[in-house]
Amino acid sequence: MSSTSARTAKRRPEIDTVFTINEDGSRNFIHTADVKGPWHTFRNAVHLLLLLVYVGVPWIQIGGYPAVHLDLPGRQAFLFGQTFTNQDFYLVFFLVTGLGFGLFVVTALWGRIFCGYVCPQTVFVDGVFRRVERWFEGSREKRLRLNQGPWNLNKILRKTGKHIAFILLATASAHVFLSYFIPIRELIPAVLSGPGGHSSAFIWATVWTGILYFDYSWFREQTCLVICPYGRLQSALTDSDTMVVGYDENRGEPRGKKGSDGVGDCVDCFRCVTVCPTGIDIRNGLQMECIGCTACIDACNTVMQKLERPKGLIRYDSLNGFLSGKRRSIFRPRVFLYGFLGLLGLTVFTITAMSRSPYEVRVLRPKGLPYQIKETSIQNLYNLRIQNKSQEPATYYVEFAGFADPENPDEVASADAGMPPLDVVLAQKSVRIEPLEDVTVPAFVTMVRDDYSGNMPIYFAVSDSAAKTSRKVKAVFRGP
Repeated sequence: MSSTSARTAKRRPEIDTVFTINEDGSRNFIHTADVKGPWHTFRNAVHLLLLLVYVGVPWIQIGGYPAVHLDLPGRQAFLFGQTFTNQDFYLVFFLVTGLGFGLFVVTALWGRIFCGYVCPQTVFVDGVFRRVERWFEGSREKRLRLNQGPWNLNKILRKTGKHIAFILLATASAHVFLSYFIPIRELIPAVLSGPGGHSSAFIWATVWTGILYFDYSWFREQTCLVICPYGRLQSALTDSDTMVVGYDENRGEPRGKKGSDGVGDCVDCFRCVTVCPTGIDIRNGLQMECIGCTACIDACNTVMQKLERPKGLIRYDSLNGFLSGKRRSIFRPRVFLYGFLGLLGLTVFTITAMSRSPYEVRVLRPKGLPYQIKETSIQNLYNLRIQNKSQEPATYYVEFAGFADPENPDEVASADAGMPPLDVVLAQKSVRIEPLEDVTVPAFVTMVRDDYSGNMPIYFAVSDSAAKTSRKVKAVFRGP
């Protein structure tokens, strides 16, 4: 037995130390034992569903575009039939806010159930890579014996086969991830044609494959313990009424063998520790390392059944439930606060996204001087950039709307407002723009020099006959 194995065999998880790190700083690798039970079955079903969604969504098209697609070079995104451009990037704040506070609500009610069931790290490590590891190396006991044994042909073949499978899985996962940025129907021909003509995509796929292989084959639970900040927020998001995975100390203590006098239901079989993917002992209390995977619940319930004792020594319950049997309360201030903020963010995102204009208009100044002075006039040049944000070609009509009303700058002044005359020349009065494309229309505005009395706000109007909408854009006529 190696020195590392000897340390692991003698050591028990403690609440003040990380079990995955040995006292000398070396890595203590976690080899989880197999577990069966209703929670495990439900968790596997959730993992399978999420994997199917992850792999299947890139193949779905809505309106001729991928259902979910981030086109970084084109500075646009597609989300279930909705098209977003770089002008809509501010909506990400409301979407992330809504989803973030939604996660806070889930945490306040059910603890870290997201980590144990939905987090991609857990889905891939426990739902895919650890399964493959079991196929090649067997159960926990067989894996430990294989690691402690000499490097013979059997060990070499099993380890080599496992890591080849890991690399293939990491490669496939990396390309699926890449398909959210490059449409799958373009990505597959690019992969088959080789890296020569698609060097950027090849580099990204290679780098991402290396990261995933390193993470899922070696780093694993350290991502949750060291990198992810969510576990450190747990104490701030939960309270004594939050449902968590916990140990009923009143029922289980003191621990002892079945039949011993004065002992509780816990026989200290250590089964709850061997099935834990982060190597904690749930009997030490709620810990940052617990990801709420519920493996220890199924493991303990199986032991209780064999001992003909009631299930639930380890169960989902609130701290109040474990300490006093008090029924938990769902209606708590923090739940209402998180829920309100989450709904607010999602509502703003939804309303704003659904009510967006199908096109965007901006007034850009050309490079150089803001105006030109001629013998008797002042001329300003404006570039009207019109962007078609819809998925259909459209024709847009451009016209000069007039000066801004001095009393109400957000409105166009009436014809009899006494404003000086302007000579306006538009390079194009109508322009047809393809889907998600943009066109720049130059506009020359000239004023008699003697009429100029200072910077004057003016308006251009762009209308879309198909959508029957019109947008005004403001500019400033400048002079000496």
